Amino acid sequence: MDLTLTKVKTPFFYTWKIPESQIQRLQNNSFNGFIFSEQFYVLNLSNVKYFFEFYPNGRNENRGKSEIYFYLDPGKDRQIEARFKVFIDSGGGGDNNNSIKCNHVFESFERINCRKMKHLFNSEKKLIVNGFLVIKVEGTLKVKKDALENRIFDNGNLWEQNNGSKNFTIVVGGKEIQKWSLNSQCQVHKNILASESIAFANFFDSLTPDSPCSNVVEITGYPHHIVETAIKFCYFRNFVVPLTFEDAILLLQFFDEYKIELLKKQFEEFLITQISVTTVTRLGQCAIKCHAKQLQERCDAFYYSNR
Repeated sequence: MDLTLTKVKTPFFYTWKIPESQIQRLQNNSFNGFIFSEQFYVLNLSNVKYFFEFYPNGRNENRGKSEIYFYLDPGKDRQIEARFKVFIDSGGGGDNNNSIKCNHVFESFERINCRKMKHLFNSEKKLIVNGFLVIKVEGTLKVKKDALENRIFDNGNLWEQNNGSKNFTIVVGGKEIQKWSLNSQCQVHKNILASESIAFANFFDSLTPDSPCSNVVEITGYPHHIVETAIKFCYFRNFVVPLTFEDAILLLQFFDEYKIELLKKQFEEFLITQISVTTVTRLGQCAIKCHAKQLQERCDAFYYSNR
């Protein structure tokens, strides 16, 4: 059967805080010393991963200029177009407005030089603030996907709304879920959570007009960014956020606990692709805790085939 392809454009952002102490250790390094970020995965684009490298003193022919490199692996038989800007967040001064725009089509695993800086170690430029160099990346990733695959529940437009239609607040450690694009407080929609989560649906059904705190709930046991990411995935699947291996495990646990079955299945399938000699024990434990039968079976099979 011929498949119709459609272009999917998804938001892409990352904040990398590099301690000044790490940079200072490499300041007088005569070799190509560098600092690398964690490796991140793009969940809704299977097998896509990326990471960054930062050379405080540059490398090879660019010695003397600090450089930032972006690596992306688009996976097999896929092209991904990355459009983004890179800038230094110095808290309102310095280099905030001096962003560099990048546009590149990745057809295989490769790297691009996305930023050069001359004045990193110049204290007058104030690029390092409160002991950190903060590098920010904002943009989009665009990929061709099967149109049938892309016909998925997507209410990203509702997440962006701020017209009073949101009627429920989630609090994590005293912080309300934030609207990431504007960094302002916002609520969520009960009907969105209820449609995705059996646990939330049952909770809403149990409420009465006299119930205390009927429009707010506090979630414990998870970091703020995990809960925020989980809720965003409930709104729109084409959401790109930097996910580490441990983030994916925590999100699977969250989706299992709150009975968000479609997303649990999606994350379980993703973690199956991450089974290796170094991860099989961790993933096997996670599978048991999260009642992820398919993941557990794949871990068992991998373990016994590699004994």
